[in-house]
Amino acid sequence: MRQMTCHGLSLALGAFALIATPAPGAEPSGGLLNLGLLDVTGEPYAADPTGSTDSTKAIQRAVNDARDKRLVCFFPEGTYLISDTISCEQQVKKLDRPRQTDGKTQHYWDVPQNIVMFGSTKGKRPILKLSKDAEGFSDPARPKIAVWIWAQTRDDAPGKQEPEWGKEQPNISFGHFFKGIDIDVRGHPGAIGIRHSGSQGSALLDCTILADGAYAGMNNCCGQGGGTYNIEVIGGRHGIVIEPSSRFPLLASCAFKGQTESAIRYAKGGSQVPTLLVGCSIEPAGPVAIDLAGERSYAGISMVDCAVAMRAGGVVAKTSRKENIYLESTMVRGASAICPQGGRLPGGGWALVERYSSCADPAVDLLNGVESTDEILVCKPAPAAPDRDAMRSRHYRALPSFEDKDAVDIRTLGARGDGTTDDTKAFEVAIRAHDKIFVPKGTYHLSGTLALGPKTQLFGLSPGHSVLGGRETGGEKRGRRAGDEVPFVLATADDARAAPCLSMLRMQGRVDWRSGQGSIFLAPAPVAFSGHAGGRIYGMMARGGPLVLKGLREPLSFYALNVERKGTNPQSEIADCAHVRVYYFKVEAGTINRPDGGDGNTPCRISGSTDVRVYCNYGVVRKLGNRPMLEVVDSRDVVVSMLKTLNPGAYPHIVDSSGSTRVVLPSSKPCALFVRE
Repeated sequence: MRQMTCHGLSLALGAFALIATPAPGAEPSGGLLNLGLLDVTGEPYAADPTGSTDSTKAIQRAVNDARDKRLVCFFPEGTYLISDTISCEQQVKKLDRPRQTDGKTQHYWDVPQNIVMFGSTKGKRPILKLSKDAEGFSDPARPKIAVWIWAQTRDDAPGKQEPEWGKEQPNISFGHFFKGIDIDVRGHPGAIGIRHSGSQGSALLDCTILADGAYAGMNNCCGQGGGTYNIEVIGGRHGIVIEPSSRFPLLASCAFKGQTESAIRYAKGGSQVPTLLVGCSIEPAGPVAIDLAGERSYAGISMVDCAVAMRAGGVVAKTSRKENIYLESTMVRGASAICPQGGRLPGGGWALVERYSSCADPAVDLLNGVESTDEILVCKPAPAAPDRDAMRSRHYRALPSFEDKDAVDIRTLGARGDGTTDDTKAFEVAIRAHDKIFVPKGTYHLSGTLALGPKTQLFGLSPGHSVLGGRETGGEKRGRRAGDEVPFVLATADDARAAPCLSMLRMQGRVDWRSGQGSIFLAPAPVAFSGHAGGRIYGMMARGGPLVLKGLREPLSFYALNVERKGTNPQSEIADCAHVRVYYFKVEAGTINRPDGGDGNTPCRISGSTDVRVYCNYGVVRKLGNRPMLEVVDSRDVVVSMLKTLNPGAYPHIVDSSGSTRVVLPSSKPCALFVRE
């Protein structure tokens, strides 16, 4: 691999002479390395947690080594001074022969090594603090990033059989995590706390960014098949600056406070897709919460179950023209209007905006089969101020940690995690005796059906580190070939009150989800929903066949749902269900670049269902023929906001069938709001 220089810092690789990865199946010793974590304060790195000396080089070395050795880069409690960008790069390697994707040639391909950075959950969160002498962070016209998680492009540069080194390609930035580490960039007018334009399987969560006197807390954020959760930005000119390269950005249970210009700003031509905020709190110091005015085009903003507190006379969204804006169940205080073009709000205290929608040409609303471009505003005085803690907890709760006192390491109960030994019995013993079970780095061979208890929390380090399933080795076994995946089923109790949790794991078997509460957080697997299935599903990419929800009645919410390239029509279906919420639905269809691709199928059909909400339904959709992007059949109380393909064609955006009535909205018209009452 090459040696890359970024912001004047040499990023050298391969500093693992003094530590070694534990042998597969080694008995747990309690050491962090044995669990799969690389301690930045340990040798040979010796990052200083007291904040007395500069730790930039030590942290950069640890980030690179953790990536290359497939470990989690772990920060104990403390303050770590940095003076330059910590560049967390997803690298590429040269191919033996070139390949093509998305009409582009690649002589290099991305290396599947995840960047995972965790802070300790003991005591206070660790802090990465930009030192007062850090250079290059003083010019707001040329902002510089403190922490940059990014994917090196694999596309050939013009006229060259190698990529443009140092160019970011966000749509291949897969499986990267930044969790539980605060960032302090105060007093640096050109500083940005973090840029993490993560795609599928990437997440940014549980961080506070201190940005008083800085340019911005964040630049872009994670979305499709991942998401951004529980981030607080205090101060700064902007809370987050969102560019077109941000991948279907979802911010859930986040807070922005004290920004002097805007909490959210669209930049560099606007965002190609809308931003969705759910359960978020915005309290800017200036007169604008969301700045849409400075760029030429954007897809818009959606806010659901949020709270916006402003100084008197401000506007929620600053716009220079009519834009796509959607608010639902959002509390507002201080603003005179939602935007300069409309949405006048009552003065005085808190107002509850039950629904607001405006649309920019050529977008329309489709309301009970009738197209409209009129503004929609349903608003009334709120009976009380918002309960921000309750609002946040409706959409996110803290994940378990291996440092929790009541967490048990599965390997202390006999599991090996070597991919060969059958660890099923150890998991059964753990589930009978404990509610909170930690799965360290390894591949844990399971077989048969493993039944979770009603409160079982089964969690790992990340989907790239902790794997349930394993593979056969050593020849033919039980009629399967060597290397075949071992079938197993992870089953939850069929109980509306059961609240199991699966998080930060990858599962090579199937999950039978039948519990009414609980959650699956970034734990990729084929999931079958049945019985009393409900709860919250975060960062889900539909695996295997189509995603089918049928006959469900318990409240079920998806955050950053991603369904794509399925060979079935429809690719996903909500049939005979009630109380379903999808907070960002990224879809892909008709994108396999071969004549027999077979994925030109309707991404979603809603049939015979009631009380269904889909907020932001966007994607790369083409070659559907007469099939729509979304089909709604004989359903009521259905609301879909901001539905749009990035590739309009002859196919429809929506086909809405109610009895003998059939309404078709062509893909030439984005749908700002669909309502079937």
